[in-house]
This record gives sequence, structure tokens and C-alpha cells, in this order.
Amino acid sequence: MTETKEKRLEFRGGMFGLVLPFLVMLGGILFLSLSGKALPMAFWVPTLAGMFLALLLAKKPAECAEALIDGIANKTVIMIVIILFFAGMVAQIMKTTGLIEGLTWLCTSIGVTGALFPAIIFICGSVLSTATGTALGTVMSLAPILYPVGVSLGAYPPLILGAIVSAAYFGDNIAPVSDTTIASAYSQDVPVPTVVRSRLKYALAGAAIALVLFVIAGFATFDGTTVASDVAASPKGLIMLVVPALLIFMMIKGTHMLVALSASVAVGLVVGVVSGLLPVSDILIIDMNSFSVGGTLVDGINGMMDTVVFAMLLMSLVHLLEVGGLFEVLLEKVTKVADTPRKAELVVAAVDVLLCILTVCNSVVILMEGPVAKRLLTEKHGITPDRSANILDAVSCVAMCLIPYGFAPMLAYTFAASSGVAVNFNMNLIVLFSFHGIGLGIMMLIAMITGWGRTFIDKEPAGSVAEKAAA
Repeated sequence: MTETKEKRLEFRGGMFGLVLPFLVMLGGILFLSLSGKALPMAFWVPTLAGMFLALLLAKKPAECAEALIDGIANKTVIMIVIILFFAGMVAQIMKTTGLIEGLTWLCTSIGVTGALFPAIIFICGSVLSTATGTALGTVMSLAPILYPVGVSLGAYPPLILGAIVSAAYFGDNIAPVSDTTIASAYSQDVPVPTVVRSRLKYALAGAAIALVLFVIAGFATFDGTTVASDVAASPKGLIMLVVPALLIFMMIKGTHMLVALSASVAVGLVVGVVSGLLPVSDILIIDMNSFSVGGTLVDGINGMMDTVVFAMLLMSLVHLLEVGGLFEVLLEKVTKVADTPRKAELVVAAVDVLLCILTVCNSVVILMEGPVAKRLLTEKHGITPDRSANILDAVSCVAMCLIPYGFAPMLAYTFAASSGVAVNFNMNLIVLFSFHGIGLGIMMLIAMITGWGRTFIDKEPAGSVAEKAAA
């Protein structure tokens, strides 16, 4: 333990000095959100303010600077950046080749209205996310296409994105191939099929609540008008469905996301050019008079730049919390208040939410908190490990639905904006309409308070019988 503490990055004011820069960032984001100015680019400023304050409070600023750089240079961050650039190119190809207009034509032809469109998105998106096991991949696949189609049908814009985010985390919670499912199962030493079967009752109940809310909100916000005529709906672009279809197929097959996106870019360019929907001259435009570069591929990358920069700055501050020892101290202290099964589950859930707020990466949170949850729930109170895994996974998915600066809501907002259709609402509205996060959160809270679904291992730990009776 001494060796670990010697390697910690120290700040003036101790742990408060370590956390203060992150609080400054959160405070700035909250201020922008309440002011109706919650945009990824606007988040740069409070995040930079947090970084400046961290350098000022660090006892060794040079080491703090290196830690900030290490956070940005993390392999996961670099992977996210590259994937976002390629996803931006795919989205731009679909936008410029008329796929959106084609889908709008198809929906209006078969009588789909904006009132039911969010519910349809939630159902179809949940199937997709369950098949692929990737929340962000689901958002990247659906948002640039379905947002403009939904708007053209008269659906309420924030509700559309809320449905996409909700669908993304439905599958992230129950898909056997999801990183959170695998992380929660293995961190609690329980087979993946076991945890999937045992969590279905919570996930499906939460999804039922969400579906009802999407139908109610869809009709309540639909004014009976569409704007399909404004997007010149035409069936020509439907041939470009091959691009998202290929992407979804490759994700279902377990292909690496970057490989799937690269193939989708290549196929999209070829099909677009051959079909005449994408002039070759539009792929890359270089204007030597103004020294500017544009075109389908460049515009797709530029459309992701705001989110990419914020993600890099955010993860640098998150890394400071890690090397400063905050997570280790936090997890050490929670065991003192978890003296009954009910309290233990609520404590694990609360820490889960807090870590998600601090890291915005639920798979990392599950791996980080997994050993503590196992010690508190299974070893101390005899709760079965599948229950422990379900709390870790479900609560983290709830948190990621409802954190405004989480990657899924932010990507949904960014891809919606890149579609060319106006996104003139506060980003916080997305999380207000992420009904699956709300529904699943309600079900998990009921389960932890009432004990619904709580099971115990056969071997009774010492002193646990009285505690279970008290719970």
C-alpha cells in the first residue's frame, strides 16, 4: 500500500484539490446546460479550466502535465477518436447520396407518422443493439439516418435521439457480446448466459415502461404535420441502404469496429459513384484560392471534431483522478456503511453512478468496482454473483443514458447535427427523453429496496442470517 501511495500524484488540499478541477468542469457544463447552451464545443472551455486548475494545484506540475498527456494518449481514447472520424465519413456519405430522402419517401409511402416513429426507433434499435452488443455503434448507425427521417415525419427531435440512446443501452445491458455484460459476468465469476437470463426480467420491465412512455410522448408532441416536402423525398437514395446494412452485418459478426467502418466507407463511395448519386469531384474538394479543403470525406471528419476534442480533454482529467488515487480511496471507504444486503446493494449502485459520472465509461466502471461489489455482496452477505453482476451492469447503463455529457447522448447530438437537419434544442433534452434509462432505473431501485430477484448462495456467511432478516 505504501508503494502505491508513493506513486500517487499529489495535490494541494489533498483529495479535495484532486477533485476540484473535475468539479469546476462539471460546474461549467451544468451552467451551460441550464443556460440552454449545452454543445460539445462549448464544453471545451470548462474542461480546459479544470486542466489549468489541476496544473496550478498539483504539487509537481510537470508530473501533472505528463499525467494529462497520458490520459489523452490512452489507447481507448485514440481508438474512439479514429472510430469517430470513420463514422463521420460514413454519415456524410449517407447524407450526400440521398439515403435520408429515400427513407423519408418510404416511410410516407407506407403511412408511418411521427407520432409512432420514436417507439419504432426504440424497438428496432433495441434489436440492433442486442445483436451487435455495442451502444456507441448503435448510435453511430442510427442517429445520422433516423434523426432527419424522424424530423421530416414530424416527430419531436429530442424524443428521436432519446429513443436512439435508450435503444443503444438496452442492448448494451443484455447482449451476450456486450463489453459490459462480459465485464460484469467475469468480474463476479459467473457465466455470461447465467447473467443474461437473470437480468432479462429487469431489462424487459424497464423497456416496457420506456415503450409506453415513447408512445405517449410521441403522440403528445406530434402536431399532425410533416415536413417531408422540404427534403424532396425520393426513392433513388434507397440503394445506399447497402452501407448501413453492411455495417450492421459486420458488427453482428463481431468484426472490429474500425474494419466495419472502413469497409462501409469504401462500399459507400463505390456504390455512390456507380449509381450517380455521388460525383467523384465531390469526394475531395481542394480550393487553392482560399487554401481550403472539403468534400464528403473531409466534411465527415470535420463534423466529428467538436466531440473528439472534448473526449480527449475529458479523458485527460479522468486519468488525473485515477493516478491521484481517488477511485482507490472511494472504493475502500464504501464497505463501512454496507451492513445489510439492502444497504450493500444500494451502496454498490450509488458508487456505480458516481464512477460513471467521473469516467463516462461504464465498462471501465464495472471492472473497477467489480472486486468491491463481489466482496460486499457475495462474500459478506451471500448474495448470488449473478445478482451482483446485474446491479453493476444495469445501474451503469442507466447512468450512461442520463449523463448529458456521456458519449452516447453527445454522439447522438453530433451525428444529428451532421445530417444537415437543424438541431436547435438543448442537448440535455436527450437525456430527459431517454426513457429506457428511466424505466430500468425505476426497476432496479424497486429490486434493491424490496429485494425483488435477490437470491442467496447456499452457504450462509457468518452473521448474514440476521442481516438478511433485517433487510
